[in-house]
Amino acid sequence: MKKILGIIFSSLLYFNLSLADNSIEIKKFDKKNIEVFKFKVPDRKFPGKDDVIAQIHFPKKFDSKSLIIHQHGSSRDGMKFKKWGGKTDEWGTRLIKAALKRGYAVAVIDAFYERRLKPNDKTKFPNAVNIGLRLGEILSKDKRFDKSKIFYTGFSYGAGWILELQGEYYSKQKIFKAVVAAEPGCNANSIPTKNNFSTLIIKGEESHYYPIACESYLTMIKKVNNKVEYISIPKADHSFSSDRKTGSGKAFNGCSNNIILIYPDGIWKHMDGTLTSRKEAMTKCMTNESGGSSTREKLNEAITIALNYIDKNS
Repeated sequence: MKKILGIIFSSLLYFNLSLADNSIEIKKFDKKNIEVFKFKVPDRKFPGKDDVIAQIHFPKKFDSKSLIIHQHGSSRDGMKFKKWGGKTDEWGTRLIKAALKRGYAVAVIDAFYERRLKPNDKTKFPNAVNIGLRLGEILSKDKRFDKSKIFYTGFSYGAGWILELQGEYYSKQKIFKAVVAAEPGCNANSIPTKNNFSTLIIKGEESHYYPIACESYLTMIKKVNNKVEYISIPKADHSFSSDRKTGSGKAFNGCSNNIILIYPDGIWKHMDGTLTSRKEAMTKCMTNESGGSSTREKLNEAITIALNYIDKNS
C-alpha cells in the first residue's frame, strides 16, 4: 500500500495539482512506458459512477512533447489496459503503435468504465467531449507535454462527440489544436459556430452511417469559415473494412438525408426546417442497420491519414 501511495504522490507532483485533490489516481508501468489514470467526470446519466480511466503510452524517446487523446467507439474491441480493467477499440490500439513511431504520446480513454454499457445502448452513452477535455486539462499541466500540441481523435461514437466541438457550447475550447473525427454518424449535430482549431472528418465511402449526412454538415461548418477537411476512403465501410457486411444492431443513421440541427436554445430542427425533438429523433432516426464487418483492410490507411493531418497541424 505504501508503495502504491508513493507512486500516486510522486506522479501528482508532475501536474502542479493540489495534493488535497484525491480525485486522480495514477499507476505507472515504467518498463513499458505506460501510465494509467483514473479520474472523475460526472455524467447525469450515471449518478454515483463518476470514474473514467485512460492509459497513456509514451515513445521511448519523447522529444516532441506532443499528445494525442483518443476516444473509442461503441465497441471496445481493442486492447485491455494494464490497470483497473479498462479497454479501448481497435482504432485506439493501432493508433498507439503508429503514433509512437512518429514520436507522439497517446492517451486512450475508456468512457464506459464500470458503466456496464453495450454497443446497442446508444441512448445511454456518456458525453465523451467532457471526458476528453477533462483529461486534456489534466495533462496540459504536465510539463512533459507541450499544451499547444494536444490533439483529439475519435472513432464512431467518439467521432460524433468530437463534432460537438463545432457547436457554441464547446467552440471556445483551448485544449485541442486539431481534432480528427473518424466515421461520425452526423445525423444530429449542433449548429456550428466559429472556432480556432482544425478538424478532419474521415468517412468510409460505403459506410452504413451514410456519407451524405456528414457531407451536409461539412457544408454548414464551411459556411462559418472553420478550418475543416473531409476525406472519403473508397471501398471502405464504417469499420474501414471492404466486405461491407451489415448486422441487426442499432444505428443512429435513419435521418441521413435530412439531418437534425441542434440550436443553442435547445430547439431541434431537420435541415429542411421541420421541427423535431430529442425524444422523437431517438425513435425515427434509430434503425436496426448496424455494421457487421471486422476485416478492417482500410483501417491502417485511415490512421495514416489521421496522423498525417496531425503532423500538418503540429
